[in-house]
Amino acid sequence: MNMDISGDLSGIRASQVQELKHLSEIKTERSELIHPEILKELIRLTQLWNREIAIYVSRNGILLAAAVGRHATVALPPIKGRSIGKHLRCIHTHPNGNYQLSPLDHSALASLQLESMSSVGVHDGALTGIQIAYRRMERDPDIVDLSPQNWDTFDYLEGLSNLEESSPRKLKTVTAQGKERAFLIALEESEQETNEDLLELRELARTAGVNVVGQLVQLRRYGQTRSYFGSGKLEELVHRLQETEANVLICDDELSPTQLRTLEMETGLKVLDRTGLILDIFAQRAQSREGKLQVELAQLKHLLPYLTGQGQALSRLGAGVGSRGPGETKLELDRRRMRDRINSLEKELKLVLQHRDVQRRQRTRSGLPIIALVGYTNTGKTTFMKLAMERAGSRSDLPAGENKLFATLDPIVRSIKIDSTLEILLSDTVGFIRKLPTQLLRAFIATLEEVQQADVLIHVVDASHPQALQHAETVKEVLNQLGCADKPMITLLNKVDKVDDDDNLNELAGYLPYPIKISLTRGDSLRPVWQHISSLLNS
Repeated sequence: MNMDISGDLSGIRASQVQELKHLSEIKTERSELIHPEILKELIRLTQLWNREIAIYVSRNGILLAAAVGRHATVALPPIKGRSIGKHLRCIHTHPNGNYQLSPLDHSALASLQLESMSSVGVHDGALTGIQIAYRRMERDPDIVDLSPQNWDTFDYLEGLSNLEESSPRKLKTVTAQGKERAFLIALEESEQETNEDLLELRELARTAGVNVVGQLVQLRRYGQTRSYFGSGKLEELVHRLQETEANVLICDDELSPTQLRTLEMETGLKVLDRTGLILDIFAQRAQSREGKLQVELAQLKHLLPYLTGQGQALSRLGAGVGSRGPGETKLELDRRRMRDRINSLEKELKLVLQHRDVQRRQRTRSGLPIIALVGYTNTGKTTFMKLAMERAGSRSDLPAGENKLFATLDPIVRSIKIDSTLEILLSDTVGFIRKLPTQLLRAFIATLEEVQQADVLIHVVDASHPQALQHAETVKEVLNQLGCADKPMITLLNKVDKVDDDDNLNELAGYLPYPIKISLTRGDSLRPVWQHISSLLNS
């Protein structure tokens, strides 16, 4: 039989390609996963070429086609004269020794409707193990692991028949329960920036509910417009992903559609950029109708450029981090319908803005000054608001503050009577963060209008954070975008009880307007805050 071979054959001798073709002359027995001689040759050629090799085998043991690729990029070839279906199995090698099936493998098993998908680990010319996934209708696949010592005694046909039994004997079921395993990547201007920037991305991932299992950084001058990382670093990334068994890749920058698709193809994992991660957190945090509308609008606008063809680019959003918010039905829209949905959301939000404008005019007629809390995310804004309400004798109905980014998403406005001469409307708003995309800022304009309408801003800074000054700069940049940079403002240098270096604290205080050193968790007095507020309102 003349077997088709496709994929990346560059640099491979024609005689070696013929050796792969000759494997089609060997028939695999019905009880075998693969004939030992075929496996032996696949391992040898995988080691020789340092590339993945994938083959199709029919139910009756005939090798129909093969494909060759680098790392996770091997593409499964079409089979002439035959539709891909339930009686075909795919077996492919992993040249770096990891025999675990990747998320891309599971996706191919379902989308191509294969009978099974198997991965073969190859290291130093030897078998490290085999993992088989049998496809099941409307259920997670059944998985079986084979060691180098017992793989040839496994009865593939028996494993296949076990799918019809209610309690399969040798098989273990893979579930979607448990946290996803995320690997972080970033481009940095210098090696000194790496730790702090990735600490924030790590914290964002934690807030989204995933475990971080590793990270990799490259200097920005070596980055690539097509693949984000350079080729050498990309190869290192694939090795690290296999070592850590990560199942989602999170990038610290906003990726172009080309970069996202390239990273998905090269790694075989779901890829999420910084904006997508933040939006996933927003989707979890939004409670009000307004907040949910804003999240969905921002997500659709973010996803629209990634749509290609019939929407294959959205197939990565099967479950887990990055898939929350609008839901699968709304995400699987073509461009036209997605734009229609965006237009509909913008109209709904316009009505929300009109309603909020009515509320704002009513508050204005009350004559009470509006004080808005602003600041980097997780600096203590909600803690300040709770403390202010409690000190004023008001019962706080706010949720307990969480040590997570974006603990507050929906705006909260409360009337607080400070003393007999001062009563204010205090507004808590969403925290700011660096690299906040313009379209994300625009989508949340209904929330941020509270900042624009405020008479005085209270900028809350986490003085104990090693990047407190950079965070303050980020807040200043966002306020500039909102046209609020010239508003009267005081600064709360919060968490001073955790600051070891007074010189750094004094330097920070000298940079920011009307600085007040305070520890909200320690219960420091708020009187200096109200004195400064009163002074600014009367000036």
